[in-house]
Amino acid sequence: MYQFYYKMNEDETYTITGCSGEGETAILPNNLKYTVIFDDVFKGHKELTKVVFPDTITDIGAFVFDGCENLKELTLPPYLKNFWQYALTRCGIEEISIPGSVEHIIPFVFNECKNLKTVYIKEGTKKILGNAFRNCTNLQDVYLPSSIEEVSEFAFAGCPNVQIHKR
Repeated sequence: MYQFYYKMNEDETYTITGCSGEGETAILPNNLKYTVIFDDVFKGHKELTKVVFPDTITDIGAFVFDGCENLKELTLPPYLKNFWQYALTRCGIEEISIPGSVEHIIPFVFNECKNLKTVYIKEGTKKILGNAFRNCTNLQDVYLPSSIEEVSEFAFAGCPNVQIHKR
């Protein structure tokens, strides 16, 4: 079981700054308006297989899931706006659906997610920047919405078998 630590932001929302404990499932609290999960919160938690977010999360910090190699079940919050670099680097997800509220997928968010096979990007996302999915060696299918304006030539660097599907 996880215990979470937080601080109040200037706008009277809250940032989850850390956690203690362990377990296969982490259910983030929703008793306050949490908007940010700060850097490294779950870094190295190899036992973690599932994370449940409150709908209020808008930002996922750097290295939050770094090394969570057994993480399989991750449903992103519907109003997510920003991933920070390396947010999901080296984690075990096999499939992810990115909400359209994320306008730009920045570099290295999904760096070295070796088990990632399928990515669904929802309507509203506009850009996928260079190295966003760097070295996701098993990535096979990426489904893009019609709202995509730009996909960097290096967005899928090191992804030898990726197929891009446009809707």
